[in-house]
Amino acid sequence: MLILIALILIIVIGFYILTKDKNKLNKDIINKIKDEDIDGNKEKINIIHISDIHYLSMKLTDYKGSFFEKVEKNDGKTVRYIDKIMDAFILEMIKVNPDLIIVSGDLTYKGEKESHDEFAKKLKILKDKNISVVVLPGNHDIDSNSAKRYIGDEEESVESVTIEDFKNIYSDFGYGESSRIIGRDKDSLSYMYRLNSYINILMLDTSTDNNKGYISNSTYKWIEKMLKSAKSNNETTISVTHQNILAHNKIFLSGYVIKNGTKMVDLMNKYNVRLNLSGHMHLQHISESKGVYDVAVGTIAMYPNLYGDITVDMRKNITYEAKSLAVGYWMRKYGTEDENLINFEEYSKNSFMKVSKNQSEFILQNEEISDNELEKMVNFLADTSLSYFSGEMNIHPELSTESDGYKLWQKYYEKHFIATYLNSIYLETPKDQKNLKIEL
Repeated sequence: MLILIALILIIVIGFYILTKDKNKLNKDIINKIKDEDIDGNKEKINIIHISDIHYLSMKLTDYKGSFFEKVEKNDGKTVRYIDKIMDAFILEMIKVNPDLIIVSGDLTYKGEKESHDEFAKKLKILKDKNISVVVLPGNHDIDSNSAKRYIGDEEESVESVTIEDFKNIYSDFGYGESSRIIGRDKDSLSYMYRLNSYINILMLDTSTDNNKGYISNSTYKWIEKMLKSAKSNNETTISVTHQNILAHNKIFLSGYVIKNGTKMVDLMNKYNVRLNLSGHMHLQHISESKGVYDVAVGTIAMYPNLYGDITVDMRKNITYEAKSLAVGYWMRKYGTEDENLINFEEYSKNSFMKVSKNQSEFILQNEEISDNELEKMVNFLADTSLSYFSGEMNIHPELSTESDGYKLWQKYYEKHFIATYLNSIYLETPKDQKNLKIEL
């Protein structure tokens, strides 16, 4: 009997010590974060969000034949200058000095290890300036069979990265040891990052293994555990995904919206998480359901070279604004002689318009359409795409279903994808896609 009582006492005392140590550890982590620069006494927290940089190492191309044909010809992104765009972003962030930068996937063009290594070195410049950065993989970043080198008229496969490679390369940016990482999902590359004593960033991997365009049941269990804990501690959580949790266009669903994203929306609603930051579409757009907002940011790699600027005040109200990266300003300031970089905003816009016009001219080349009608159709499609992807349809009333260009596309191509694409844009009520305020 005495032996049984002694065993019970040992178990109880052991449990008390373990619980006490665990609570002490949690308090130590919170106190450490409070003692750092980003603390609960700051009136506003500033977060910057970028996505879909598609960084391609300059070592992997000479920007000639195969680069033009395979990378540049049919893509509105200015990959040719992505190295300088990142330099401009770094300079702008050093000036802005945000509390956190979030990079939500498609860090590289198509998963090239050389590109990952260089991109991480760019981020380290920010880290060395005491600017925190966290990243997620996108669908182009890991185990890619499309990682290539583009030299002359030839292209050849190059090394991509595994999940372990990715974690090692970005160990300083969410995948290494840090007191700010308060939870990791064992079945994906998802993690919870504590920004300060009252704001958490839930970084959700939707691009690897069982979570490709999908969130597995085991990951959902981990998510609910994290959100439940945050809510019980009266903490605000902002979630981040690469793919979207809500539809942003009715014809871009498969491959764009997370397959079981409605479950994520329900969880967010349950635990009062009001904002998800996403990318993937290269489109600046805001969708809402059940009081949950999914803000898809454009890309700094394509006109108008957008990033998301988010502030959270002490009352936990969230303000979002999409801003254009001033690439030309930074290039002029530091003495570039490249005319395209000196006048980058014009170059970037012209690159987008050129690709759009080339695509529509290709579609229309065999049709018996007058030159006047052809010009109206080509210009209308290009102007629409530019305004739409910039999140600015609301400030272009001259673009409408009453426009000659719209009517001509419907007349000649009523059943073509382009007509469907235009309808998906013009049947949506124009609104501000670049600004949002959420009051909690």
